[in-house]
Amino acid sequence: MTSKAGSFTHKLPGEHVYEGVLFFEYSPPEVLDRVKDFNVRDDDVFIVTYPKAGTTWLQEVLWLIMNDGQLKEANEKQVYFRSPFLEFKDTVLNEVGLELAAAVPSPRVIKTHLQKRLAPKQLNDKNCKVVILFRNPKDVCVSYYHFYRSSSSMGNFKGSWNEFFEMFITGHTGHGSWFDFTESWWHSRHNSNVKLIYYEDMKKNLTKSVEELAKFLGRSLSHQNVDDIVKHCSFENMKTNPMTNHEDVYSINKNISPLLRKGTVGDWKNHFTVAQSEVFDKVLEEKLGHLNIPFTYKF
Repeated sequence: MTSKAGSFTHKLPGEHVYEGVLFFEYSPPEVLDRVKDFNVRDDDVFIVTYPKAGTTWLQEVLWLIMNDGQLKEANEKQVYFRSPFLEFKDTVLNEVGLELAAAVPSPRVIKTHLQKRLAPKQLNDKNCKVVILFRNPKDVCVSYYHFYRSSSSMGNFKGSWNEFFEMFITGHTGHGSWFDFTESWWHSRHNSNVKLIYYEDMKKNLTKSVEELAKFLGRSLSHQNVDDIVKHCSFENMKTNPMTNHEDVYSINKNISPLLRKGTVGDWKNHFTVAQSEVFDKVLEEKLGHLNIPFTYKF
């Protein structure tokens, strides 16, 4: 699915299409070119998510696991410096994710929203760990809508929910089609160095998720470490934590919507009409039905 750039009035700042995928100014073509040849280390941990799937939450959890629950540093240094966003070029802070990542000592925790074909080539050859996070797409769509509205980096979307819904299902959103992204990484889930987790499972039992992730990453955590991480990474704590809420980077207008808004499962029901839900279900079945991905839409 490629972006239908001419079909919608909203334009992202620095909007461009790279190999069929829509990006904005924070991921310019020259950075996306360099990402493919990024030097991956065997002890790296890559976080792979589509935007608004719980990325920052998982970043903080994984960074703490890999750093033995070092809450002091986590409370003093923004997560985007501790866990760089690979394809991101910050025009405000003048920081490039590739360069930040290159300077971070091992073991690194690196995030990306890229489809697999655009990700570093060395991910196929190294022994690094890859954690893929999926969230049910209806909640992703709603969360992305509010991010588009509140963030100047996304052009402070002024259109209607109906318009954004059409943008999302046709792949005309930053980082491109959710459907393409999801299928591209689904096929890697059985690789020995890959762990696929679900946002809804983290919401249901974060303690269990932390323990499972620690085991996958080969890290030994005490019960106190786990408890500390779970408490630190509660939604309420992260929403008010300036080290994790990204307000300085994305120029978030909190009066419209904070970056960390609700963090619930099933908020899509407050936005989708019955007809929209049926349309979405049909598109999902057409594009990804053959994969039988077990999404959870409500508790």
